[in-house]
Amino acid sequence: MSLFGSIAGSLVQGFMANKAAKEQSKANQAAIDAQMAPFNLAKPYISDMYSGGTDALNASLDTGYYSGDTYAGLNPTQLDALNSIEGTGRAGAADATNFMNRGRGFATNYSDLYNRASGDMLGNAINYASANSEPLLRNAMRNDYRNLMENQLPQTGLAASGTGNTNSSRRGVREAILERGYLDRQADTSASIQDDLIRRSMAAQQGQLDNMTGANANLAALYGMGQTNAGAGEMMKAGEFRRADNQGFMNDARSNFDGSRDFALDQYMRYNAGILNNAPNSVGRIETNPVSPMTATMGGMTQGFGIGGELGTKIGNFFTGANSAASTPYIPTAYTGSYNLYEPSFGGF
Repeated sequence: MSLFGSIAGSLVQGFMANKAAKEQSKANQAAIDAQMAPFNLAKPYISDMYSGGTDALNASLDTGYYSGDTYAGLNPTQLDALNSIEGTGRAGAADATNFMNRGRGFATNYSDLYNRASGDMLGNAINYASANSEPLLRNAMRNDYRNLMENQLPQTGLAASGTGNTNSSRRGVREAILERGYLDRQADTSASIQDDLIRRSMAAQQGQLDNMTGANANLAALYGMGQTNAGAGEMMKAGEFRRADNQGFMNDARSNFDGSRDFALDQYMRYNAGILNNAPNSVGRIETNPVSPMTATMGGMTQGFGIGGELGTKIGNFFTGANSAASTPYIPTAYTGSYNLYEPSFGGF
């Protein structure tokens, strides 16, 4: 009976433990599946991304860096324009040098003009008048002189001869008066001529000074024009265009060198940043499913075997005690209302 109870208890306990373990295992697996659901949903797309990204990387590396032209230099029209600007600049620079050479003495001229302006212009005019008035005076007094010498004095001599006294005092006084009148007119005419000459000299000197000052100012402006050197500016402009074009070629060559050198590295870095770094690398903490129905069954059967053995013993004792009591009659000593001839002992139950 004890072996039978142990086996029965083992089977029952194993069945119950197996069923409970299966339910717990299903619950644990459902929780894990729910946690993994987002990743499992994205998994095929992630795989496609890995595969496509790897193919694109290999294709990019196989194709390599662009090896064609990457810089457009000056075209023929621009080169013609630059040549024209440069030619104009060279001609302008030569003209500017010539301007400076021609106007270089303007400072010395200003010094001479200053000396002229600060000189005795009136004294110069008086000297000019004194040196040039005599011919003008003779020309102005020509008629008066002829009238005196050819008319007035001869008439006075003829009048004196008519009296028979050619050396009379009256003749002498008359001639003196005529000569004094002529000299007075000559002095007045000389003063007028000299005053006119002085005015003309002053005006001429001032006009000459003004003209020289103006001309010298033009020389200074010409020198300044040469110093500005617009031609050199055009040459600098053309040269800057050429320098920028040459620098563009050098920058392009360096860029191509850097691009060719770093192309593969850049592609790997882009692949890493765009593909690998964006891949999910964690789905959170995954709890393992420690429930094993087989293990639970074995444990239940083991536990049930022990309980069944003990229970079988108790059941065996129950039936054994009943048989023993039946063989020994119970005789009461007093009537209590009811009694059983057999009052078995159930082994403590």
